[in-house]
This record gives sequence, C-alpha cells and structure tokens, in this order.
Amino acid sequence: MKNNIVVLAFLTLLIFSGKTLSQGYDFDLADLDGNNVKLSELVKKGPVFVQFWATWCVPCKEEMKVLNELYNKYKDSGFVFVAISIDDQKSLSKVKPYIESKSYKFTVLFDTDKNVFSNMGGQDPPFSVFLDRNSNVFKTYSGYIQGDDIKLENDIKEALKIGKN
Repeated sequence: MKNNIVVLAFLTLLIFSGKTLSQGYDFDLADLDGNNVKLSELVKKGPVFVQFWATWCVPCKEEMKVLNELYNKYKDSGFVFVAISIDDQKSLSKVKPYIESKSYKFTVLFDTDKNVFSNMGGQDPPFSVFLDRNSNVFKTYSGYIQGDDIKLENDIKEALKIGKN
C-alpha cells in the first residue's frame, strides 16, 4: 500500500513536472459570493497553492487549518492560497457556513463537477497543486498527515524565492 502511494505520487509529479497554465491548467470558477476567479489572475500576485477539499474530508479540514496559518503568515510576501471545494450538490450548502465558522479569509472556490480537480490530476482529496510565480507547477501533494506543516512551510518559502525580481 505504501509503495503504491509513493509510485502514484511520483507519477503525478512526472505528469505535472514543468506544466504551466498555458498548457490547460487555468480555470475560471465561482467563489463563495458568486464572483468568477481565474487562476491566471491569482498567479500574477505570487505563488499559488491550490487545495482541493470537501466538507466530508477530515484530512482536508486538518490541512486547511495549517494552510490558513501559513497563508496568514506569508500572504504579505505574495503567497496565495485557494481552497477549491469539490463538494457535490448534496453537500455544497455546507461549504460557506463551514468557512465562515472558522473565520477563514482565503479564497474559496467551487468545482462541483470536479472538472478542474480531474484536469489537474486529482484522485482523492486532499489534493493540492502549487504553482510558482512563473505559472509552473512547483509541487503537487496528495493526502495530508499531521507534521506535513513543516514541509509545506519550507515549500512556501522556496516558492516565494522563485522568479522574484
């Protein structure tokens, strides 16, 4: 089982290595207030960490807590965090109340048909794609376990250095 996860992570990395927004990974999704948000616009602000999550996914919510802390710590340096809900129509109504109950201020988008999730290589949440300032896929992450926060913070620091003038 562990070997399968390692192989899957490696294959995902190979698939995404060197891919950019211009190669089909851009998206235009609605946020909590119904406004459309394009990934290509977000990446102009700095490196963008895109997390796919769902309200029923416990590891997603654990990772989101950590990413919220990291977002608050590094947002003034240009770090952008976007959480994309892949909840279906049955659980979609739980997304906004959950985000508001946690007082999260990062961008939350909806991918109810999971097209963006699939296009970016997602299989199961949490799944994340981290784009550097040059719109290149910097890292991908599948799953979350306690202690990943140190790795995530180091990756954020590294991404903030890439392409900085």
